[in-house]
Amino acid sequence: MGSLSNWRPYENYIQDGLVDGRFMSAAFTLVAAGPPRLSAMGGNVGALNLAGSASSGSTELVHPIGVTQTLNLGHNRQFSRFWEVGSERSYFVSGRTVGQLGLTRVLYHGPSLLRVLYAYYQDTLGPTLVTSMYNNPAIQAGVANQHDVKIPPGHANIFLNLASDLFNQPIGILLYLRDSNEETLGAAYFESCYVPNHNLAMDAQGVVLQESAALQFERLVPVAVSAVSLIEGIYGSEIAA
Repeated sequence: MGSLSNWRPYENYIQDGLVDGRFMSAAFTLVAAGPPRLSAMGGNVGALNLAGSASSGSTELVHPIGVTQTLNLGHNRQFSRFWEVGSERSYFVSGRTVGQLGLTRVLYHGPSLLRVLYAYYQDTLGPTLVTSMYNNPAIQAGVANQHDVKIPPGHANIFLNLASDLFNQPIGILLYLRDSNEETLGAAYFESCYVPNHNLAMDAQGVVLQESAALQFERLVPVAVSAVSLIEGIYGSEIAA
């Protein structure tokens, strides 16, 4: 166990044990969409199959969201603060926590952002048909609500109509983190996500089309994976590599 007497600003890193050239970056972070609950995937993604990469006949769990430019995760937790007469001290009472995700994506070619987010969804009843983009357990096991969509969200690759009742149904988002050695550091699944905001932007001088979406989720579920071991700093505290 270290102490402040071991602090040598000219000699030591605050977080030691780090290996040069081994780091985290967006290039080694996967964002994928799937069914609304982790239970639809057996409760974990330890044996993760991505749509388009699994062996023939196997079941894919999530569909990767390609050409993602930014991802933002935020939590807001409410607190009530109370003072008392006769004192300058105060107390806090913890309230609810609300989480949100923000995604931006280039519409390079193929499915739009809303189409990819709802890649798992399937409605085979006419007149509005929504086909699943991959073979997934939520459809096979019947754990996802197969709502009969009345208002078309779009057709084929392009979903733009956020007023469609398709978007009354939730989705799930997987965040999977690896380092530059391609070793897993951790993962999380955002359950029961809804899309309250979607934007498509272009301009005459630009050469790409960009989409963005704001999502709210019901809860974040940490996923147990085979992760890079923890390292210790100079003060004996464990710090994630």
